[in-house]
This record gives sequence, structure tokens and C-alpha cells, in this order.
Amino acid sequence: MDFELGEEKRQLRSTLRSFFKKEAPTAEISRLDREATFPREIYRKMADLGLCGITIPEEFGGSPLDEISRCIVLEEIARAGGCLVYSFAPTVAFSAVGIQRYGSDRQKQEFLPKIASGDLRIAMGLSEPASGSDLASLSTRATLDGDIYVINGQKIWTTGADTSEYIMTFVRTDNETKGHQGLSILLVDRNLEGIDVRPIPKLAGQATHTCEVFFDNVRVPAENLLGPLGGGTKLIFSLLDAERVYVAAQACGIAQGAFEQALGYAKERKQFGVEIIHHQAVGHMLAEIAAEIHAARLTCWQAAWRLDQGLSCSTEAAVAKIIASETATRCIGKAMQVMGGYSYAVEFPLERYWRETKLFEIAGGSNQIQRNIIVKNLLKQDDLDYAP
Repeated sequence: MDFELGEEKRQLRSTLRSFFKKEAPTAEISRLDREATFPREIYRKMADLGLCGITIPEEFGGSPLDEISRCIVLEEIARAGGCLVYSFAPTVAFSAVGIQRYGSDRQKQEFLPKIASGDLRIAMGLSEPASGSDLASLSTRATLDGDIYVINGQKIWTTGADTSEYIMTFVRTDNETKGHQGLSILLVDRNLEGIDVRPIPKLAGQATHTCEVFFDNVRVPAENLLGPLGGGTKLIFSLLDAERVYVAAQACGIAQGAFEQALGYAKERKQFGVEIIHHQAVGHMLAEIAAEIHAARLTCWQAAWRLDQGLSCSTEAAVAKIIASETATRCIGKAMQVMGGYSYAVEFPLERYWRETKLFEIAGGSNQIQRNIIVKNLLKQDDLDYAP
């Protein structure tokens, strides 16, 4: 494994940092967060830069990147602001990949070019009030009526449902079969009659609303079934390793943004006649933050490298998500300590980073679920010399 990014990847990161510094300065992102205003113009400019096509083949208007490069993109978007990556990842890093792998020719032709151009966003309708990590308890039902599926049920934590054109909806299509069997995925037009979308007040990412979605006899064409009937669980699980690596990348970005704020502050703020970075207690906190982010990023990239090589990545993805998300939470706490009272002021973005980071310990499967995955995989090994 080559630990050097190479000129192309370094240029990608540099280009993205310059882009977000100009188009999404921290003050603007914080304003959008306070006003709970979706960043449509910024999203459009991200699409114009080609970011919405990073998971889409060229034949459908995309500009596909390898997995490590995708992680760099997601990290830099998150570094600019959680509200940006909350709206971007469900469409580009999850839905587009699912449609590319499992969609019909019609679905690929209809959805992928619009995703790549930024004209279409897709929210993820998986969780329910009584069904999160336990997909087997999912209760939203889709009953076939001729060539139409009729959906009844409720989804929760569906980020971007009110500003997306479609909702990738996880439903039970076999009412006789319980558990993970009989679950399917439908691509549901958000504007169909019978859909009621209600934003949920939440801690962070206010500019990209997270919503409850109610389905009351919503009629969806059967041709909008994604993948095989009853194959929803297998489809979702096949995408989860990559999603967890992407969550790790986003957590690194949030932590990096907070670190840069604290570092810049420590270089300028004077106490007792010198900049506070020269006080050992402060300097050591900054050194610890830098070291932890560096380690988390390498763990993320190593898992991404395995995805690129087509290697199994279940354990590595879980490890990356745990390390990166918990590193972000811990490091942002230290960054706030460096900035003291100013870290609480909405004038500075650190309080926003602090609010944004907690999600990554939950999204993509909670960190407790990730630990379960690691233990399950350890039990399969013939020896005890674990090395990812």
C-alpha cells in the first residue's frame, strides 16, 4: 500500500479547499445553519464542479473517482460544513451507487444523469420510529395492486426529504414473511399524493432538514422497484461497508475544520505575553488533536484502499467508522478547550462543529453495532493475530 496520495489526489484536495473557501465560507455556512436554509446555490456550484458525479460512470454524465478520492471529497465537504455533506452523501455516496449496481436500464438512464448534474437528490427512507438498527422489525408495507405498489407506513430520520425529488424507501413487500426476508426498496417520487413530510427539530445540520415521512396509500409504479423483489436487505448490506468508510471520512473532515479553527486561534491569542500555542498545556492539546486526526484519516484510507482492491472490508469499515467518529467528538472537545469561552460563541464555527460531529457516532449504524460486527468477524477467524 502506497501511503503517498500522489499529485492527482493532492491537487483534488487543494482544488476543493480553494472552492469551499470561496463558495462556502464558514460564516455563510453558520448563517445557513442558524436560519435553517437549504444551501441550494452552493449545492448547484458543487454539481457544476463535478462533485455530484464522483460515483457515476461517464456514460451517464459522471466523473467517477476511486474510493480514496471519494473519501477526500467527502472529507473536504464536511470540513466546509455538516449541512453540505448531510445533503450530498445520501444522494451521491449511497443512492447513486445503489442505482448503478442494481437499477434497471430505465432507472439508470432516468436517475443517474440528473444526479450527476445536480438536478436530482434522493433522501434515504430506512429508519422507522421502532426500527433503526433492527431492520427485521421494519413495518412500512408496500402491497402490489396490478402494476402499482401501495405504500403505508412511516419513516423517520430521513434527511433532506423535504428538498429531495425522490426518497429511496425501504419497505416490506411480503406481508407473510417476517424478519429480513421480504424487504424491498422503492424509488418514490416525493410529490406523490399521500406523502406528508414533516421536518424534525434537531441539534445540528439545520440547513438540511431531517424529516418524518408519512405514507398514506401512496401509489408507486412497480417499475420503480430497485433490485429484485425481496432483495432489499441484501442490497442495503452490500452498500453499508462503503457508507461506513464515507462516514469516517466525513468525521475526519469535521474534526479537521475544528482543529484549524483552534490552531489559528492559538497562534494569535496572547496570554501572559505570548501566543497561547507556546504554553505547553495548549500546545500539547493541539498536538494530540493533530495526531488523532492523522491516525483516523489513515485508518479511513486503508479501508477505502481495500474497497478499491475489491477486498473484504467489513471489519476495516467498522474500525474506521468507530475510530474516526469518536476521534472527531474527542478532538472537537479539546479544540473547544483551546478556544475557551469563544468556542461557545456563534460568531465562531466551533460550536457548530461540536453539534455536527455527534451524528457520525450514530449514522451508518451506531458504533455499538460496529463493535458487534468486529466481534462477529473475530469469531470467524482461525487465529488470534488480528491485523486489518
